[in-house]
Amino acid sequence: MKQFSSIFNDVLGPVMSGPSSSHTAASVRIGYMMRQLLGEKPVHFTVCFDPSGALAPCYREQWADRGLCAGLLGMLPQDPRLSQAFSLAEENGLTLAFQVEEFENHHPNTYRMQLTGISGKTIDATALSTGGGMIVFTKIQNEDVHVTGGFYETFLWGSCPSESQVLSIRHFLEEKMPNAQIFSCFHGQQARGFWHIRTEQPLDEEALHDCSIRFHIDQICRLTPILPITSQLVPSVPFHDTREMLQIAKRENKALWEMALLYESVRGNCSREKVLKQMEELVETMEKALSGGLCGTSYENRILGCQSRYLKQEEIRKKLLGDSLTNDIILCVSALMEVKSAMGIFVAAPTAGSCGTLAGTVLAAARCHGFTKEQVVKAMLSAGMIGVFLSEKATFAAEVAGCQAECGSASGMTAAALAQLMGASCEEACAAASMALQNVFGLTCDPVAMAVEVPCLGKNILAGVNALTSANMAMAGFDPVVPLDQTIEAFNEAGRLLPAALRCTGKAGLTCTAASKEIEKKLSLSKR
Repeated sequence: MKQFSSIFNDVLGPVMSGPSSSHTAASVRIGYMMRQLLGEKPVHFTVCFDPSGALAPCYREQWADRGLCAGLLGMLPQDPRLSQAFSLAEENGLTLAFQVEEFENHHPNTYRMQLTGISGKTIDATALSTGGGMIVFTKIQNEDVHVTGGFYETFLWGSCPSESQVLSIRHFLEEKMPNAQIFSCFHGQQARGFWHIRTEQPLDEEALHDCSIRFHIDQICRLTPILPITSQLVPSVPFHDTREMLQIAKRENKALWEMALLYESVRGNCSREKVLKQMEELVETMEKALSGGLCGTSYENRILGCQSRYLKQEEIRKKLLGDSLTNDIILCVSALMEVKSAMGIFVAAPTAGSCGTLAGTVLAAARCHGFTKEQVVKAMLSAGMIGVFLSEKATFAAEVAGCQAECGSASGMTAAALAQLMGASCEEACAAASMALQNVFGLTCDPVAMAVEVPCLGKNILAGVNALTSANMAMAGFDPVVPLDQTIEAFNEAGRLLPAALRCTGKAGLTCTAASKEIEKKLSLSKR
């Protein structure tokens, strides 16, 4: 059953290290879940990437290989040891093989994997990275599944003489576990049964033990949730699109941040106070990352040196056009992107490749105009609500819809956040988001040397300044003409119509320039 997007799962987060949320953070989560499925110390891992997909050309540069390794060692995306994953794997006796070979798949970020444990036990699985660090397991031990990391999941295999026996075991499980979703299937030729149990809380161990003994279950695999907000067995949210939200907001005189608070408390089955606390913690992480970036960063295999330092020099700023806020946006966005490139800890918002836009622009506005932390938290909630609609009706994956899915989405979210800082109504904030999104249709994803630095830095700055002008236009009373829901639908369609060569596959654009190839060669040599 489809889950509704969550601000803290799908939009703002994960808190992570590494160059890419869809490649690094997602890979960490995939590796971590493979380790859980195995249930013992892993000793060998093999993963295959299809050459026509988006992982094959950049799994090294964007740390999909290192992320998988880290997850297999039990790390999560925010673990500061991620950069040491390969040396730690060697110390722990874990070997890894990364292969590029053709196989049938329907998503550019597909992982086909096999993990072997110390006892010889093996787990075969297929998983997808769907953008912003979110993942889906589609096969486990050759069984079709849909596992996103939001539930407690238990998988059982056992000898079974007939389909009726499979169903009787399923009925037994349903009786013993009334608050569970249970799926089953029968493989007649092998006389094998498969049962998949999904729960919101840890499974009843006694019932599982009774089932194992009574029905000759010979293999059990288990997963615990890896997402900040767990999934719902009966999905429920207070509204489904901006039209419904605006009706409620107008009737109850609510701002966008209040609608976000309502939405996330229902989606997460928690109090509004808890939602506020979670957002406060994310803002603190953003502020800490910005502070670190402004102090200066370094990383040996980086294309760009520290660019933000130029905006800290008064003699340089005197030469520049524009007011102090515009140049502070350039400064803060750059500093946050440099933290990402230096493998620091930051918040993907909504992705790693676009992490500078929202936090850099909003925090720059707060610094320049003296907005309080409480106001910044409300602004981030507003951004998160716009992000939910984008997550539901579009995508954050550049591999699917180009950089408009990342920096473009971030720009729309940031416009709403800035409007909220200015005291916008819910309608005005949505108008700001709609105008910002309308301005960025068709952004390509063609990174130089397949590293998430150039033109990613410039596009984050572009997205931030576009958000500022769009928010000002909305607050001045400009007409967005196209409502936000319709804008998002068109935005999604336009992104998916981009040629695959311009969607983070390294087959066109800046990636293929002579300068890019030369930089790629130098980076490759420096890693030897």
